[in-house]
Amino acid sequence: MFIKRLLLILLLFLSSTQAFIYAQKNSIFRIDSLTHVFMSQTLSKPQVGLSTDEVLTLTESKFNELVSTLGTTISFKFDETVRTQMHYMKHPSSSFLKKAQSKKNIYFRVFEEVLDRKAMPDEIKYLSIVESLLSANAVSWCGATGLWQFMPATGRMMDLTINSEVDERKDLYKSTEKACDYLLSMYNLYGDWLLALSAYNGGPGNVNKAIRRSGGKKTFWEIKPYLPKETQQYVPKFLATAFLMTFSPPESEENSHLLKEHETLVPVVMCCEVDMKYICAVVELNEFERQEWNSTYTSGLIPSTMASKNVVLPYNKAMKLAEWQDSIYGIVTQSFSPKKYIQNKTETVFHTVKKGQNLPVIAEQFGVSVSQIKNWNRLKSSKVSAGRKLKIIKISHEILPIKVNESTKFLYYITESATESIQDLCSRFKEFDIDKTCSENDIETSLTPIEKGKLIKLYLNNSI
Repeated sequence: MFIKRLLLILLLFLSSTQAFIYAQKNSIFRIDSLTHVFMSQTLSKPQVGLSTDEVLTLTESKFNELVSTLGTTISFKFDETVRTQMHYMKHPSSSFLKKAQSKKNIYFRVFEEVLDRKAMPDEIKYLSIVESLLSANAVSWCGATGLWQFMPATGRMMDLTINSEVDERKDLYKSTEKACDYLLSMYNLYGDWLLALSAYNGGPGNVNKAIRRSGGKKTFWEIKPYLPKETQQYVPKFLATAFLMTFSPPESEENSHLLKEHETLVPVVMCCEVDMKYICAVVELNEFERQEWNSTYTSGLIPSTMASKNVVLPYNKAMKLAEWQDSIYGIVTQSFSPKKYIQNKTETVFHTVKKGQNLPVIAEQFGVSVSQIKNWNRLKSSKVSAGRKLKIIKISHEILPIKVNESTKFLYYITESATESIQDLCSRFKEFDIDKTCSENDIETSLTPIEKGKLIKLYLNNSI
């Protein structure tokens, strides 16, 4: 309990107020790193480890003996369906628990804090394994999304924002809060955690119907035959998952892009609208980290309309973002977008086919493709007779002059492909000094490929 309280204090200190971001700029790294290390190492304590053979030969008395050490208010039962689920999960060909094991130390720290604060059983954290295998981007066949698999209607009912820019069902912190709130409301309704889990899966309507059909019984095992088939299996699957993850956890799968077990996720509150690409470039956030923990922002933009603009990062990168947040907004205002200065122009011309010409020759002459010519002229075949007039759409590019203040010496740019070079970019714009740009960014030559998402400074010629 002490460790959970310690985690709560740190998370609240980091995310509850914007004072952390602004007032602490000069002392951001004074946060006690020893506390961080102590907390992280202590949370990853070893668990009881039943072997596969011990699970397969587990007796009811041994099961009950182990469950009694949990001190939980969830009524575990060594039912045949629970045993079947455990045998399936421990089968050598099953990767179910291995996938969850590789992520649990990342997500459970967040879940445990919420469950502890709401006085809910710690074992509820295992429900996210059943729902999504601890994947914020999980989407079911029916549209349920996120770690806790909210349907759109349920998500909106729980005040989660779901639109073209934002899907808070993927928000690690907010979705966990709402999932716990929903489960707690179901527990308060039924007074039984297994019935609350049944309602989470099948809806309270189906639970109420099963209670009526059972003659007013009030436990999951008594109303189980009257529940939907999926829900009949759902609760035993949860119990099997919770038991095995506690007493027989598998070896983690090798997964180099995941956090190390001792690292911690931290939310940093952004004050203003910003595109995630700038945050990724400044704190060197890789694609996995952006997709796994920040896919809430489906368009990549953190909109100004968001009440809580959280960016979830590993501890060290969170510290860097908190320190550099003001600089990021400055980079945005001084950024360069090539598309803004490249104007496409189209011109329609008609070409009369000369004797001996074919579509590949004509396509090369006008710098277009054969398929484009066929599409523009509704041709089914590549054959074309002399004298026929063909419609050709010519596309040209006009480079507009870059308009900046006289005091501006450079513009920020985030590379858009892994093969992009300074020559590719700057040669199109006479305002840029290629040699100085290479030198100041420590780039070997103007033809050297720059990795995608890299933040560089494009230096302007002194003459502009």
